[in-house]
Amino acid sequence: MLSYSLRTSILALSIVASCGAMASQAASVTPEDTFPSTQAWLTHAKQGLAPYWMHEAAQGVPVGNFPTFRCDNGELLDVSNVCPELQHGWIIPHFGREYTRMKSRQTYAYGVLFHLTGDVKALELAKDGAYYLIDQLQDAKNGGFISFTEDDKPGLKWTQRTSQDQAYALVGLAMYYYLTRDTKVERALIEQQAFIFDKYKLNDDVGLAWVLEDGDDQSAKQHELVAQLDQINGYMLLVAPLLPEPHKTKWLTDLEWLTQILVNDYHSDEEQRFYGAIHHKAVMLPNAKHNDFGHTIKAYWMTYLTAQLLDKPDWETFAKQGMEVTLERAQYNMPFDYVADYFPKEQQEALKGTTIPTWQSRPNSGGASSWEWAELDQAAMTLSMNTGKVQAPLGYTTTGFMNVWVDHTYGGVGLNPKSTKAFHWGNGYHQFEHALIGTLTSGSLNHNPVTLYYAVNDETLPSFTPYYYQGKVNKATSLNNGKVQAVSFSDITP
Repeated sequence: MLSYSLRTSILALSIVASCGAMASQAASVTPEDTFPSTQAWLTHAKQGLAPYWMHEAAQGVPVGNFPTFRCDNGELLDVSNVCPELQHGWIIPHFGREYTRMKSRQTYAYGVLFHLTGDVKALELAKDGAYYLIDQLQDAKNGGFISFTEDDKPGLKWTQRTSQDQAYALVGLAMYYYLTRDTKVERALIEQQAFIFDKYKLNDDVGLAWVLEDGDDQSAKQHELVAQLDQINGYMLLVAPLLPEPHKTKWLTDLEWLTQILVNDYHSDEEQRFYGAIHHKAVMLPNAKHNDFGHTIKAYWMTYLTAQLLDKPDWETFAKQGMEVTLERAQYNMPFDYVADYFPKEQQEALKGTTIPTWQSRPNSGGASSWEWAELDQAAMTLSMNTGKVQAPLGYTTTGFMNVWVDHTYGGVGLNPKSTKAFHWGNGYHQFEHALIGTLTSGSLNHNPVTLYYAVNDETLPSFTPYYYQGKVNKATSLNNGKVQAVSFSDITP
């Protein structure tokens, strides 16, 4: 029997390959040369992703208290009659918990939906989520954010909460602040960043601690890549350039320090990859947790973007080379014979002997999860913007993400293609960032303007930028009595 990851890639690329075959027969332009249009990305966000996340049950009670667990049809989990997609042994033990990080990730998703489409309902939900996080889930006594509630009570001592959870409590706030410059959210971001770098910063030159005290199967001896990386990825890179002084300078200084930790302590120059953890030799082995192409490509991508922001040409060269090597290693050519049964009979003969490009999580794994797929695509998109050419195998993998990972009945992307979409690590974050980066890349590669929406209620409007990138502002139009700004960008570059 084929492994899950292999079957995932088979399913996800079968439709793509058939589309590619038909495209190459119909015209001289092949999928290797093309990239989805801006309209295709917007349709993907509005019709492919949004329905699941705009479902009434997703909005929470009160609105903004977004539920951690939902079934694939959008309905809330019923623990007395668990839907099959959530009946996994590693998910079930967490049913009694409501995770802050997932509420924050969903807040991010609503922010991106507004950013791409101008949907003011999505903006309202993003605000509801951001304010619920600040008003209900901050730890007023100890600082930081509660990691989860269990039976409506805060779980874990504050010293047992991971620095990754502290970072991801901010990912939704970061997106909402980027869109609005909301002063309440700004204060919360500044306070939380100061808390993390005050409490979790170690004196042993390996960056931020994972936890400060053993608990919940986590150890204070752990030195984890994501304790560093997800500070950058979750909020620092997006927010730092937007802050007023003296906070901007402090954040940029901390961002430089943290990136230096990644490069010096968590990277193997010999193996050209990042270690998922460094507290023991066993956790540094290629098959250990987080030693996959997804975490490595994200670390290179964050380093590259940080290098651009801080004008660090050595880091830029290092990260660009690392992304190129990782993307080459992560490509997996699926022999057509494995997938022939997924194709119409009339196409099978023409495709015999061919291979289908896809992504894989580790060497010889033959498949990847949806979040890894998204991260690999996003790095390849960034390199493509730099060169002006479609980075292989984006012509296949972007279409594959839209066509097969997405549940076109209820919307959203899951752990499995079309399934398992909302649980304690599954939410809208990666799929919506993928849609945003894809939209910006389409504008860059296809040489067309991209309109993004903001909601800055200030007479002195800021200089708008397209997410992590740069672009020429063609026109900014006020909508909704001046509460929304539609900004058209061209010449988008990393």
